[in-house]
Amino acid sequence: MSRGFLKVYSAITWVTMVITSLIITPFFLLVWIFTFWWDRRRVAAHFMGTFWAWHYQSLVPFWKLHLEGRDKIPWKRPVVLVSNHRSLVDILALYKLRRPFKWTSKAENFRLPFVGMVLSLTKSVRIRRGSARAGLQFLSRAEEEMRKGSSILIFPEGTRTRTGTMRTFMDGAFVLAKKTGSGIIPIVHTGTENTFDSGSWVLKGRADIFIRVLDEITPEEVKQTELKDLMEKTRQIMERGLAELERD
Repeated sequence: MSRGFLKVYSAITWVTMVITSLIITPFFLLVWIFTFWWDRRRVAAHFMGTFWAWHYQSLVPFWKLHLEGRDKIPWKRPVVLVSNHRSLVDILALYKLRRPFKWTSKAENFRLPFVGMVLSLTKSVRIRRGSARAGLQFLSRAEEEMRKGSSILIFPEGTRTRTGTMRTFMDGAFVLAKKTGSGIIPIVHTGTENTFDSGSWVLKGRADIFIRVLDEITPEEVKQTELKDLMEKTRQIMERGLAELERD
């Protein structure tokens, strides 16, 4: 695809996204209004978010998403989901899991138009960086949602990798799993880094996005493994999973 075509198509796509977001917003609010008082886990709102993500994906027909292992994620038993992080498009792609869970996101994203509304209405967990108190607040909120039965999805790298190699893991996801007695399900994906260049609004062209859900590290294993060993074990599992995914 030529650069000129991609610029024109990207501009049309962004304008369409803004217009359709304005159309979708009232429906999103209606779903929340009619369900918030009985849907403690905000499952209905989450699946409205899934529809929103599917709509955005459909605007770019040369993005192809492939998913393996969705059935490994339980519907009702809460787990900690950990995924590698390569692009902003990771969020749209991981909605394809079609399982109810809570996002974790930095506080700044809650102020973004529409995105902030989705994060707030689905009771996503806010991450404020820079202090031990903020870390404790994050753990408290995440633990509260897990006690209600919601799984939590965390990018343990904290921010996107620029090289394709996973960054150093932070310990929040693993402390949370230990505190709640939950299992950890690693998720690996490739291809989202081929959707946009860093800092650019122009689509790069065709992107094949592959997502694979790996086997659960059971609650018993989480309990019996020291924190640092658990972090290293999960990282090794994900590195192997990524290598296999890229090779396949």
